[in-house]
Amino acid sequence: MKTRDDGLRPSTEGALDGIRGHELHGARQVGQWPADELVDLWGRACSGVVKHEFVIEYRDLEPPKTGIFDGLRIAIDPDVAFEMQCFLLLHLFGHSVQWVAPSLEHKLADLQHTEDRDHFMQVLHAYELEAAGFGMQLMHQVGVMTLDQWFSDFVGTDWRYVERYYRTETLPDWKSCIVSGCPLVTPAPIPELRHHRVEVRFAF
Repeated sequence: MKTRDDGLRPSTEGALDGIRGHELHGARQVGQWPADELVDLWGRACSGVVKHEFVIEYRDLEPPKTGIFDGLRIAIDPDVAFEMQCFLLLHLFGHSVQWVAPSLEHKLADLQHTEDRDHFMQVLHAYELEAAGFGMQLMHQVGVMTLDQWFSDFVGTDWRYVERYYRTETLPDWKSCIVSGCPLVTPAPIPELRHHRVEVRFAF
């Protein structure tokens, strides 16, 4: 049975062919993603992280810490919202790669020893984007191809949050940092890893 609108709707058959998943989902903002897609992402990402020989665990962390990593394991506070947990897993995986990949070791010196604030912020931004590239690569490796814009917007939002913190030395309101329509993060091939314990580092 037809409704009165059936004849007014243009046919969508074939209209979505060739449109990448992130373009279909791009209208949603960080913090508004459907739970079913995130559950699928979480399961696949966990599998990918473990296959790269990192341990994943939940741990009660002192605020404002939301997740930590030490080169061997990634720990996330279970009180953090689930969407944030999904981002943290990808994000901290990327940072874990940076600290245990021999080919990347030389890049960490400026991050740890730069005293000039402006130069440090440039180094920090490059460090964050590189980690994001590894996170995007992992997402694609495990077959998640429709969340590129979500992840890229989360990366952009996270950078705005971190940048404001370092500029003002106070934690900004997360919601005020949310951005959308960010340039897509470029996946970066994951280099050879040699797992070893490093000084504990954290997200906040």
